[in-house]
Amino acid sequence: MHLLAKSCPAALATALACTLGTAVLAQTPADPVYAVTYLDVSTNWLVQGIGLLKQYREQSMHHAGNLEYAVWQEAARPNRFVIVEGWKDQAAFAAHEKSADTKLFEFTLEAIRNSPPNQHVLQNFANAPSRATPAAGAVYMVEHIDFQPTANADALPHVRALAEASQKEEGVARYDIYQEPVPHANHYSVVAVWTSRAAYDAHEAAPYTRQYRAATVMPAHANLYDQRLYTPLD
Repeated sequence: MHLLAKSCPAALATALACTLGTAVLAQTPADPVYAVTYLDVSTNWLVQGIGLLKQYREQSMHHAGNLEYAVWQEAARPNRFVIVEGWKDQAAFAAHEKSADTKLFEFTLEAIRNSPPNQHVLQNFANAPSRATPAAGAVYMVEHIDFQPTANADALPHVRALAEASQKEEGVARYDIYQEPVPHANHYSVVAVWTSRAAYDAHEAAPYTRQYRAATVMPAHANLYDQRLYTPLD
């Protein structure tokens, strides 16, 4: 969806990892690759935009090495969407990005969008198997977490603790936290699904959620509460 960041030289990557926290893992070509992409379409082209996204989703799901390809529509602003995707390794992700389907999608989208897509390429950080297939009434959420680089090492345990506690919730169907590779390892994406609005509200008010926010408040946390709620495209 956009040009990928070039790999850092080994010495620079090591230095950045030390700065950003010892839990930063080096991404290897054989590791799974994930991406969260925010995009929009003009409200005048919403029907066409939804059709384009559904078509591209179906094409992408059949590309070699695909693990997941979901498209969700923002609840509050229905002309905005998020793509959540996973690939078995770097080669599969790169092939998808260079495919004729992707090039045609980007070309067509450009004519009807308001802003360029914003893609975050990610790796595993705190992930767990999905516990249930969400039914009608489920709440879908994507949250971007962005710490100041110097605060990342102290924030890491709090992020992991939040994931571990959230994954045990009775009403959670999915709660995964992904991390961007160095040099942006202070950036995270939370992809979560709850079985109902009540389950989501319970998570928001849970002691561990409140403790996480208190422990990572400004100036450590550069973008408090950047949460967006979605519904999946049929």
